[in-house]
Amino acid sequence: MQKKIIMALSNVDNEKNFIKCYDLDKNDYETKYKGKLTCFKGCVAKIKFTERKNNIKFFSTWNKEGALHDEGCPYHVDYQGKIGRKKLIAYYEGIELDDETIFQRLQYKMDSLLRQYSEKDILDPQKGSSLVSDIGKNSIPVCIEDDNSEKRTGIIKIRHEDAEYISIDDIGCRKSIYGFIKNVQLEEDIHKKKFAYFNLNTKYSNVNIAFPEAFYSNEYSHGVDEFESFILKVKKMVEQNNKLRVIAFGDIIKKKMDSKGVNISIISPKRILVDNKDYWQILSNNI
Repeated sequence: MQKKIIMALSNVDNEKNFIKCYDLDKNDYETKYKGKLTCFKGCVAKIKFTERKNNIKFFSTWNKEGALHDEGCPYHVDYQGKIGRKKLIAYYEGIELDDETIFQRLQYKMDSLLRQYSEKDILDPQKGSSLVSDIGKNSIPVCIEDDNSEKRTGIIKIRHEDAEYISIDDIGCRKSIYGFIKNVQLEEDIHKKKFAYFNLNTKYSNVNIAFPEAFYSNEYSHGVDEFESFILKVKKMVEQNNKLRVIAFGDIIKKKMDSKGVNISIISPKRILVDNKDYWQILSNNI
């Protein structure tokens, strides 16, 4: 079954704005938006609006434009249906980078975000889009096996996306997600193992950055006590600043006990920046 599209990018009067299908009606679409909606992920594929009986509303891709969604976009024609979903997950599983490279990509994107926000309160997709992947420094060659088990080499891009537009459609993907931290939770499971969450400030879905045991059980970390110190320092930073920016790279997984929520699972201190500071800078700060 084709994946639902609930949001599109409006290009009316040369201004780019996000719009949800629930906020439209047939008359609005026909008179103002028809032919001027594109994929909210930043692809050039045009989007159409449908309104049916019982107030059922949804977006879909125009006929013959499915291939115009970017490779890796959940709405790309090759990634529809069960077989397509397996191909999509395989695409993201093909992104195998060392932590140092990931760290450099996050720094590059964070610098880009800070430049954009210093010029304007909201991102202008025409100036270093928040919707599409940065190219150049974010492009890496990777070898992927296709359905015939033949290996092919291509350019895979780390995809950076605003947490505001992450949903259950992204489960199985591996991406860089950025946004603002709403609150911080440090927890302990039944086996006395520590874990934590950064709950992000979003409108449409519950999106969390999740820190499993793997985050502090690797060569970059000095154990659970250091991890707990890091989390508590970020918690204090959030209490002092409700616009604390974060960017992190990880697998997007389903959130337990929440049918519409997702977690971005972070397994290394090299895969996150908070307030443009890395793990070790935060630990060394007198907060």
